[in-house]
Amino acid sequence: MKKISMLIALLFAFNVCGQDSKEQDNLDKLFELMNMDSMINTMYDQMGAMFSDFEQDVEMSSEEAALRDKHRKQQTNIMKTEMSWDAMKVDLKQVYRQNFTENEIADMLVFYKSPTGQSVLRTMPVVMQESMQISQVMAQKMIPKLQELFKRQMQEIKELRESSK
Repeated sequence: MKKISMLIALLFAFNVCGQDSKEQDNLDKLFELMNMDSMINTMYDQMGAMFSDFEQDVEMSSEEAALRDKHRKQQTNIMKTEMSWDAMKVDLKQVYRQNFTENEIADMLVFYKSPTGQSVLRTMPVVMQESMQISQVMAQKMIPKLQELFKRQMQEIKELRESSK
């Protein structure tokens, strides 16, 4: 009886490991199809462009601009090292496993292999960049209002403190 129980346990463990391996393979294929590594690099490029857009309004001498550029390159290098695709992949696989079933991952593979899926993959970076630009414009309009609100808040706190004395 012990031998049968042991055999059943081993078969179950082998089946679970086999499923995990298949799911891992599907996630690797999915991430490869989605060009996740290049999407991460594109994200850094877009972030750099966003920072440049924000800094256009700031007047700087050429020495200050050179110093800013030097530090931006260092920041980008840190981000690319600490948040590289290789550093993210294991955790991102876990996120996918927690939020998608094995069948959903398989369906995504089928979709991204299709012409429409390939179109989505090619077009999505542009859509995301244009969406970020819209957000930037909106944020630039909002920032002065938030700054004014913050000034009023600080003034009211100051007045409250003075009246409490």
